Amino acid sequence: MGIISGLFSMFGWGVADFLAAKASRKIGYILTLFWMQTIGLLVAIIYFLAKFQSFNMGGIIKFLPTFIIIGFLQIVGYLAFYRGLEKGQVSLVSPIGASWAIITVILSVIFFKEPLLKNQIVSIILIILGIILVSTNFQEPLKIRRLKTFSGISGTKEGLIAMFGWGISLFLIVPAVKTLGWFLPIFLFRVFMILFLGSFIFFSKRSFKISPRLPLLVILVPIGFLDIGAFFVYSFGVSKAYSSIVAPIAAAFPLITILLAKIFLKEKIVLNQIFGIAAILCGLILISIT
Repeated sequence: MGIISGLFSMFGWGVADFLAAKASRKIGYILTLFWMQTIGLLVAIIYFLAKFQSFNMGGIIKFLPTFIIIGFLQIVGYLAFYRGLEKGQVSLVSPIGASWAIITVILSVIFFKEPLLKNQIVSIILIILGIILVSTNFQEPLKIRRLKTFSGISGTKEGLIAMFGWGISLFLIVPAVKTLGWFLPIFLFRVFMILFLGSFIFFSKRSFKISPRLPLLVILVPIGFLDIGAFFVYSFGVSKAYSSIVAPIAAAFPLITILLAKIFLKEKIVLNQIFGIAAILCGLILISIT
């Protein structure tokens, strides 16, 4: 069940991120994030009204501070990631952000005492090596290369911020999911995400308006559905299996995103970055093998 959940989450996030990259270049990453989160929340509200007659209010109150923290970390991760997609190459930003799995796995091993296998240790090394390779262009002169590593290549820094924001938050959600079930934790932290993001847009005096043109809506609506659907499936998976198994499979979503970016965006990357992407993807797959 954990593997199946991870695969569905991988597909949902992979397609959503590719579409988000296209939307971010049309209306900006902040509005893309706000409206896709809002659409996803509307879907969750419909399910909530249809299915829930009662719920554990005591458990909700107990985990309320956790949901606030998760909502904040998720927004930080998403803002950074979508900013990276807007200005950088999808095929570089996506695998770095997806490396949140190593943060979740390491924290789960330390705090939840989940077993860490030898192949998972190797995969963590592969992912770290892959991040270094993806973040560097070896075809540039050495002096420029040193200055650019982890900071100058568009989207690298944002991908790293997303990696830590998502990795920590998806570790924190596990106890709430095991107590409250797969739906309510995702629903509640999504509410806080929208509150944080809406406040940011309002106080920065930005506009909430987007063009009602059909091509834009055709992109935004599927992003909202796919993103929250992937979260729900991920939550269901970690309620039934180890998070150190579900997380790495779900985090392999760059397989989908990169494939779509290569086909439709015609992105070009240098040889060492190809090896870096391959190392990250191999690490994400290997870390899920038990």
